[in-house]
Amino acid sequence: MAELDPRDSQIPTEIGNTYFALRRWSDAEHAFTRALALDPHNAVAAQNLAGTYINSTGDIRRARGAYEGIPAGSKLNIASAWGSIAVMIDQRVYFDVFERHFADALKAWDIASNNTPEARLRQLAARAGIQVLAGQGAVAQSECEQTRTLLEARLAERPEDRISLTELAWAYVCLGRNADAVRVARQAADSQPVEKDALAGPLFLTGLAEIQAHAGRAEDAVILLRQLITAPGGQFLSIARLKIDPVWDPIRDNPDFRKLLSEPEPATLYK
Repeated sequence: MAELDPRDSQIPTEIGNTYFALRRWSDAEHAFTRALALDPHNAVAAQNLAGTYINSTGDIRRARGAYEGIPAGSKLNIASAWGSIAVMIDQRVYFDVFERHFADALKAWDIASNNTPEARLRQLAARAGIQVLAGQGAVAQSECEQTRTLLEARLAERPEDRISLTELAWAYVCLGRNADAVRVARQAADSQPVEKDALAGPLFLTGLAEIQAHAGRAEDAVILLRQLITAPGGQFLSIARLKIDPVWDPIRDNPDFRKLLSEPEPATLYK
């Protein structure tokens, strides 16, 4: 067997990814910091180090700092992490959402990344999501309707496209079609079940809980959050993150949600 190269930043990145998914925040932080010491331009390590800071302490300033030296638009590890609205909006832009600087988040999506139908659709979906979180869905009806039309056409051709299902769920929320939003978010989760993928599956269930929170299904959302908070696939759920993420604002007055926030971070089962 060939020896592993101690200068290869990909090795600690992969180790960190595993710790990150298993909610071992301090171990993940150590691994990603090591990866960035070896390669300061390692975008995946920076992305997940930022996520570790958010999940462990909710430290947005430190999370932003993790991206120092990483150019905007760098290729990040989002394919397996789709499901949460944070990926739909873009995890860097989501720092503004955390701080409720929604105008800044929208400004980041004033222009599509390039002149393609895919980029335009991504722009529309991100803007719709931001305006829903900002409580401004009523003023975004035109964009949300355009997003819905394009996504339904795409899904007619590719019905198992989980990315489009996630985006469509938020377009439906924006349009007040809550039952449809829950239906398609559940379809996305069912197409990537935990039984088949213990890491990606929980991410789509997180997306379902987010939609439930905005669709008047607070009890269902909290039940799912309690199930997910100790499961692998911890990229977008922790007690610290639940406390600061605007996606959960619609259920903050729910007694069961408040009780969840008052409890300590569950001990990982994977040490």
